[in-house]
Amino acid sequence: MKTFLSSAAALLFILQVSTSPGVPVPPGQEQQVKDELRYEVAVTLKLVQVFVVDKKGNPVLDLRKEDFLIHDNGRIQTISEFERHALKLPSLEPESPPLSLEATPLQPPRDLMPRKFIFLFDFAYNNPKGVVKAKEAALHFIDTQLRPTDEVGVLSYSGIGGLQLWEYLTSDHPKVRDVVEAFGLKKVSGRVDNLQEKYYEAVTGQNPADAAGWGKATLRGNERRLPDMGAKPDLEGKPDMKQWVFAEKGELHALMFADRLKDLALALRYVPGQKSVVFLSSGVPYSLIYGIQAPYGDGRFGSFGESLLKQRYEDMLKELAASNCIVYALDTEEIGASLKKDLKTMGVFTLQKITSATGGKYFGNINQYEKHIEKIQNLTGCYYVLGYSIDEKWDGAFHQLIVEVVRPGCEVHAQKGYYSPKPFREYSELEKMLHLVDLALNEDPVFQVPIRIPVATLPCPADKKVNLCLAAELPLEKIQEVLQGKFEIVSIVFDDRGNTVELKREVKTAAEFPKENVIHQANFRLAPGKYECRVIIRNLETGRGAVGGTSVIIDNE
Repeated sequence: MKTFLSSAAALLFILQVSTSPGVPVPPGQEQQVKDELRYEVAVTLKLVQVFVVDKKGNPVLDLRKEDFLIHDNGRIQTISEFERHALKLPSLEPESPPLSLEATPLQPPRDLMPRKFIFLFDFAYNNPKGVVKAKEAALHFIDTQLRPTDEVGVLSYSGIGGLQLWEYLTSDHPKVRDVVEAFGLKKVSGRVDNLQEKYYEAVTGQNPADAAGWGKATLRGNERRLPDMGAKPDLEGKPDMKQWVFAEKGELHALMFADRLKDLALALRYVPGQKSVVFLSSGVPYSLIYGIQAPYGDGRFGSFGESLLKQRYEDMLKELAASNCIVYALDTEEIGASLKKDLKTMGVFTLQKITSATGGKYFGNINQYEKHIEKIQNLTGCYYVLGYSIDEKWDGAFHQLIVEVVRPGCEVHAQKGYYSPKPFREYSELEKMLHLVDLALNEDPVFQVPIRIPVATLPCPADKKVNLCLAAELPLEKIQEVLQGKFEIVSIVFDDRGNTVELKREVKTAAEFPKENVIHQANFRLAPGKYECRVIIRNLETGRGAVGGTSVIIDNE
């Protein structure tokens, strides 16, 4: 049956986890050793996107696999996978239907690694006209430049809501368009935001709108808590801090902005390939971060700009670059603003700095967005995908990458490195949430290759208290690695627009299950309509997952 879930990018991690036979293990430590080795070594297909241009900056499109050399931590790799992508207009022919969620092997994706775009709307450092132009630019990009296989995500940043994820990387472009079009007109309901709210409510039993620490499904991190600008903190005896909070709120907001984007970059480390971030903003004022020359040696701005905020902003730039996020900034500042203001009090220099640090490009004058978007299309539309197999540890270590082309006169642009996967127990709360979103919304999840399980609907009782009985078969032998220790079973019902209608979550342990196969059932009461259902089993210690789904139509009663 047809599902709403879009086919995502390549099959990224092919895991063949094993331990060496014949090694004596002291009594009582066998299970401990198995747990420690479960994700210690993996055979991984590593995919790298490479952009090649000639001396004039034009793309080179006729290279072969033999023309490339890849150095991974100084060792030359054998390239086993190769794809060439050349710019072309989106196909007007309808795509084949998405893959079913039956427990059958997935078909190979059409592209090893499609393009990935992230629209980042800045509502904190912007103006009303700039926001309108930002929407127009994004909609124009979606309508005219996207290919069917391109994956798109939508985020926004505001001083009140923080960094908020509305759509995870998806090839469902109409859904992305709906979210962008709704900004400023009505309450935006993105699938990710909607799913996070339901999940939070299932975990805590609280309404996410009433949970201040949760931030109503935002991407705020839990590592650092900044003062609440809506409440006056107790700062008696701390005159310096008191002056900073109430006289320099701009620095505090800039600090929050840098921290949230750094958190995002850390979470995007494990999403493969280049992530093209289309940043629609007028930029953080340069003077807030790097200071301005004040008269008579007054260093009030400079002293702060050269210490904490500058350090955190530079950390953000480094993490974006290390996560292979290329930022293309479209400056939304009003035309003529530079004639009235000192450029150092505007955001043009900080936008240029973020694009320079990540290998992107700055575009001024948002009114010319059609021309700017065409340039972005040309910069991202022609590339190669190289793949090679490596043995790596799940230690989160950084690998340096160098890609070369043996043909003279070619300039190579590729990621400078990547991070090995790390154990699930070391994930941040943000990373764990994105991990669940990935399993719930993507046909081919990025973080892992989940085990497929069969899911079906069963006849419901005649009392009409429920009208959907969702059943998932849990083949214990097949999913044994998922059922080690503590795990969660999340049953989700999506409507025909992909929004989460119902979500139920249970936490179990393997000791609660018999030794034979088990049928897990979740019951719902739904309005008439067409729905997609997905059942996710996720180990809360290792992150290993099993997924299945089905479609259902609820008739009028």
